[in-house]
Amino acid sequence: MPSPGEDIQSSSAIPAPQYTLTEALGVCLAMCQRALSEVRALARLPGPPGPPGPSGLDGRDGLQGPKGDPGRNATDLTLIEKMVEQRVALVIKAASFVSPDSGRTLRWTIGDTVHEIKTALVLDAGVWKESANYVAGDGVTLGGSFFIAQRDTAAKPGKSDDWRLAVKRGSDGRDARLEEKHTPEPIRLK
Repeated sequence: MPSPGEDIQSSSAIPAPQYTLTEALGVCLAMCQRALSEVRALARLPGPPGPPGPSGLDGRDGLQGPKGDPGRNATDLTLIEKMVEQRVALVIKAASFVSPDSGRTLRWTIGDTVHEIKTALVLDAGVWKESANYVAGDGVTLGGSFFIAQRDTAAKPGKSDDWRLAVKRGSDGRDARLEEKHTPEPIRLK
């Protein structure tokens, strides 16, 4: 627990989040769009040249050999673009996006490639329980205060450096009289 006057933020071991969920999805979509534009650019490149024809006779007046096979021309470009778009659409359709730990890890799979972003979200784990295990970033309440786990732990908040006090319980009011029962007076309407 930080001493009085100590900056609570400076003792934090959890890094700030790098991306929001919206930003992470935007990065994923931007990568897909970039890949599609590069595939389209590659489809516009000419194919390899055909093999050369047989050489003509030596000398100035020799006959010219037959013309080699033509390279790829632009007549099939539309067909190639449609095929590429269909393949990319199939890959994106098969892509998946999951968060196995309720938002702390964002994982998307495209084909055989898995991309993962770890966030530093604080997830509310409810009231602290003695028999429970907590992971870094779990937030629990205990005795009216809110604690955030700094590492994986089963220790009790306030008694271990595994927890950081985020919100301290407030004091009771001076005029609180908890022992007296007060019956509210009925409200009369005219």
